Amino acid sequence: MKKIILGVVWILFWIPLISNASHIVGGEIEFYPTNRSTNRFYLGLNLYFDLINGNTAAETNTIRLYFFRKSDNEPMGSVELPKTTRKIINYTNPNCTSGSFGVQTLLLRYSSEIIINAQNFDDARGYYIVWERCCRNTTISNIFRPGDTGQTFHTEFPALIKNGLPYTNSSPQFEELKGDYICLNRPFTFDFGGKDADGDSLVYSLTKPWAGYSSPSSAQPIPIGSKVYPEVQWVAGIDNQNMIPGNPSLYINPQTGMLGVTASRLGLYVFAVLIEEYRQGVRIGAVRREFQLKVVDCPQNASPVALFREAGKINFYKKGELLTIKRDQSKCLDIMITDGDANQRLSIKTIGVNFDDKSVTVNPVTYTTKSTTDTLKAQICFEKCLESRNNTPLVVAIVVSDDGCPQPRTDTLSLRVFIEGNANNNPEASTDLANNRASIPQGTNLAFKVTGADKDNDDLILEAKGRGFELNQVGMSFSNGTGKGTITQPFNWNPPCNALDREYVVDFVVTDVGCNRQVKDTVTVRLQAFARANNKPSVSTNLPANQLINVPYPTSEGDNTISFEVYGDDLDKADQLKLYAQGKGFNLSQYSLKFDAKNGLPRLTSRFDWTLTCSQFADLAGKDLIINFICEDNSCGPVKTDTMAVTLRMANIPDVQIVESKIPNVITPNNDGKNDCFTVDGISDVACGPQFLQVDIYNRWGKLVFSATDKKFKWCAEGLTTGTYFYGLRFTDKTIKGTLTVVK
Repeated sequence: MKKIILGVVWILFWIPLISNASHIVGGEIEFYPTNRSTNRFYLGLNLYFDLINGNTAAETNTIRLYFFRKSDNEPMGSVELPKTTRKIINYTNPNCTSGSFGVQTLLLRYSSEIIINAQNFDDARGYYIVWERCCRNTTISNIFRPGDTGQTFHTEFPALIKNGLPYTNSSPQFEELKGDYICLNRPFTFDFGGKDADGDSLVYSLTKPWAGYSSPSSAQPIPIGSKVYPEVQWVAGIDNQNMIPGNPSLYINPQTGMLGVTASRLGLYVFAVLIEEYRQGVRIGAVRREFQLKVVDCPQNASPVALFREAGKINFYKKGELLTIKRDQSKCLDIMITDGDANQRLSIKTIGVNFDDKSVTVNPVTYTTKSTTDTLKAQICFEKCLESRNNTPLVVAIVVSDDGCPQPRTDTLSLRVFIEGNANNNPEASTDLANNRASIPQGTNLAFKVTGADKDNDDLILEAKGRGFELNQVGMSFSNGTGKGTITQPFNWNPPCNALDREYVVDFVVTDVGCNRQVKDTVTVRLQAFARANNKPSVSTNLPANQLINVPYPTSEGDNTISFEVYGDDLDKADQLKLYAQGKGFNLSQYSLKFDAKNGLPRLTSRFDWTLTCSQFADLAGKDLIINFICEDNSCGPVKTDTMAVTLRMANIPDVQIVESKIPNVITPNNDGKNDCFTVDGISDVACGPQFLQVDIYNRWGKLVFSATDKKFKWCAEGLTTGTYFYGLRFTDKTIKGTLTVVK
């Protein structure tokens, strides 16, 4: 045998069980993957305990489940599980008092995530998990000596590895059972169904419970592998077809797992259900699920009754009759409800047997009787669009329930209703465009309205479709829309030049989506655009005819401002014009030239403005700035623009205003008032021209003896000897140097 490793996420130490589990009602083992790629699985045992009749001292904190191989019943290992859930389970009607008839059930769940070495579980015949415990409740009615009889929980699963690859399977997973009891001689149902995560088919059948090998002296033996475990022994009058006596006795729906019985004998009854899994017709696994139900003599509880009577008729509706609702009749029916018990809370719901439940509404859904003779009224309404199809009546089940314990008593009124189809007028699509045709010159706009209407006030969708083109590609605009009864949307077309000399066919489709009928109507328009006769636009200014502006040298910052008007005209007064300016070889913003582009019908006017700065003049002095003013129309003709160039001719920067020959080269500082000091008259004082910066005078050894920044400087050689000196007159554009002789 291969070495088997069963790893668990956590392990508790083993605690021997010494008390008999005389309160186990039933339960089942669940086993399914949580992460197949890492071989992680959920393993759990759901136990249902009888809190009233059982021995609560037998409740333990851990249990141990055992794995076996089916082919030879060899043990594969065991896993200890902790108790993870402890809770009292509710009745179907949660408002019922727990334990009022000696029935109160506790759910104990032992579970963990475990890690399995899947390679060791590759036997084609599969495996099973077992847990045994003794003993059962002594009050059980259908088992011989139940206090000495154990129970065995058993789940089969297929190989985890098939043909060298992981094989994924989940045992059925069950909803929490209810803690209900059975009322004598009343129909009773109990949901035993599970869900399979793999989509496998589940087949349910009643089976005889297993007693196993446990006993009062060995309450929890280590299970042994076995193909068949010892079964319980039925008492006289009980067999596998009569586990709970009644008319009918206990039965199960093999497809849904729904149990049913109308019990005829009081007592506490044990039963087991075998749930078998099939995949592609092959049985791959099975779960044994045990439970016990108590039959008690319940207080009298009258069943509610649901009735219907057509208007104008004396007799109530009988099962199988056909009720016809004509298309012009109301789709609402009044249902009468009675209950023989006062102060009974009733509820009503509808089930669409052969149509969608959502198509029926109930108002109100709950009631409370005030006396035993109350007749209450509920209204059920079929959705507006619901109708019979293929000449087949609709079948609706109207279920009225009281709040009886442990389960509500119910009555079901099943109606066969033939609902005639609603009359439906076709929608209509239309436009206000004459003859649904138009031929327009390019450059103009065509506008009309499109309307979809429906006499039945149904929901509508209105949309436009170009035949072989997209609307926006040829300048058409239309927004699809929705509305109820009537919807109107605008259509606009301003044809571009690429949309000329072709017929465009546009279909406007209105769809009636009421009751999902998708009835449509279409109106078609045919549109053309043609090139129109076009005069060339013109551009002009209010400048002299030669369009030349001489820009003089500014004498100060901001001294020069150039302004003039520019006009865009067109003999075709309907043309849309665009008037704008472009600098030849430069951008207008580069030198802060201001001109606002204009769009619109002729005549367009815009003003050109430019106030020069000294720095701009310094950059542009002696150059011509050429500005092209352009007027463009929106025609498709070969000549659609006119251009006028305006030249701004910039003056040159003047030289330093000083005559070098008049700069003195000798001074005689003898205080005779004649030629006593060195000074230079007539230095330029123009703000934007060359500027005087500084004068420096040096002796013949290069030592600075005088310096000044005032252009009206005066140097009289005080304290200096006769000799030759050197001066430098610095300007922004040059430096004038020379010698100066001082004679004292």
